[in-house]
Amino acid sequence: MKKLISIVLMLAMLVPAAAIAADDEIKVLLDGERIEFDVQPIIENDCTLVPIRVIAEKFGAEVVWKSPNILMIKENEIIMLSIGSKAMAIDVFDAVSLDTPPIIVNDRTLVPLRAISEAFDCDVQWDEKTRTVSITSSITVTSEPIDNYTDKLMSELPQDENYVVSPFSLKMAMLMAANGAEGETQKEILDAFGVQNIEEFNKYSKQLIADLNADDKAEVNIANSIWFNKDIGGKNAGFSDEFKNIIKNSYSGNAETVTNKNSIEKVNEWTEKQTNGKIKNLLGEDNREYLAALVNAIYMKADWKMPFEKEATYKETFTDIDGKETEIDFMHQTDYFDYYENEDTKIVKMPYKNDMSMYVVLGDTKNLGLGIKNMNRKKVSLSLPKIKLDYSVDLKNILNNMGIKRAFLDYNPDFDSMVKNMMIPLKIDTVLQKAVIEVDEKGTEAAAATAVLMVGGTMIVPEEIIEFKADKPFTYYILDDKHNDILFAGRYVK
Repeated sequence: MKKLISIVLMLAMLVPAAAIAADDEIKVLLDGERIEFDVQPIIENDCTLVPIRVIAEKFGAEVVWKSPNILMIKENEIIMLSIGSKAMAIDVFDAVSLDTPPIIVNDRTLVPLRAISEAFDCDVQWDEKTRTVSITSSITVTSEPIDNYTDKLMSELPQDENYVVSPFSLKMAMLMAANGAEGETQKEILDAFGVQNIEEFNKYSKQLIADLNADDKAEVNIANSIWFNKDIGGKNAGFSDEFKNIIKNSYSGNAETVTNKNSIEKVNEWTEKQTNGKIKNLLGEDNREYLAALVNAIYMKADWKMPFEKEATYKETFTDIDGKETEIDFMHQTDYFDYYENEDTKIVKMPYKNDMSMYVVLGDTKNLGLGIKNMNRKKVSLSLPKIKLDYSVDLKNILNNMGIKRAFLDYNPDFDSMVKNMMIPLKIDTVLQKAVIEVDEKGTEAAAATAVLMVGGTMIVPEEIIEFKADKPFTYYILDDKHNDILFAGRYVK
């Protein structure tokens, strides 16, 4: 009986303890779905620690234990932690300081949840009242690693000369134009750039610009602006308030006015400033009398995660597309890179000290997306030429070949929602892009600017001239039109 009483007392003592434990329980939600752990999360130094294998599986990562180090491997990412250490290495190159080190509890390794989640580009929020950690997956682009419009653009560019372009800058400038377009004109622009819904793209654009401009590991600047020429459009005319609000809110772009006197200078000064002096004279004298200009500028400067040693740069032979051999400077290093190879293609990924990378492709590029998805870590002896290049191009004909037709028509091009108080409609006249790139031992510096220049069209559809040439056998009728009687009929065959 005494033994039974003791057991009952012990159970009675455990009940309130269990209730307290339930009240103190820490809940972890990933995109709104609760994660169940075999060992409950704990608070250590104001940090939530969770079992590493469970959270790794939720992020699609594999855990490799090599005491005292733990590796989390997900596709091309490697995260290394050490028991008792406050250092975490991302891709084993960038060291990140932890608020609290990983620990072992009941044969389970617990790691700081916020640090791991942010390493996988997730947002983490803590609700003290409900003791809930909410993890939100980062927004990603749903397209393949290389966009179809990039493929189309590059297929239209010269195949026998060096060039550099910015598909991103072109897309930004043309999607600004799409926001002022209607009907078939808007649809053609969206289709050419693979955009399903312009409102969704505008939301994506807003976050993308904010994220890239806030990157503290690389110098990145994305800027947009729209310009209206009062000398051409008239003093009372201008961009519509709705269009200006979209450009401001979704593209961080300001609306400016110009005259024929300063139309080139103002845009060129703005572009040069936004690209750190790399893009000069985007517009030329031939472009002075535009009615409206929609301009995007992009600038980036990023260091390699694994820089090349300058001492390892020396001349080697480059064989060009015509078989001509030239001695130029090649950079060299041997290290572990993400790599893919099949019978037609070789791809190597060269990461920068941020979320960007350069992919260098030898051979066929048609399966680039698949190749990037199936890369593996390999030891690669890499030789890469130093690059310094600038390029200018008018993309009007290329965009026309990509399916954008109505935006360039003289009559009814459907940009009415872009402007107000205009007696004539707008049409796109020219799409200019300038781009520069420099690749050396330290990293990459690149810039580009795209200007969509618009002029006045006409509301009148031109009369179509149809050719009718009776140069082969034909039939004829002579009618009394008043009474609809056929008076004569015949055939002329020879």
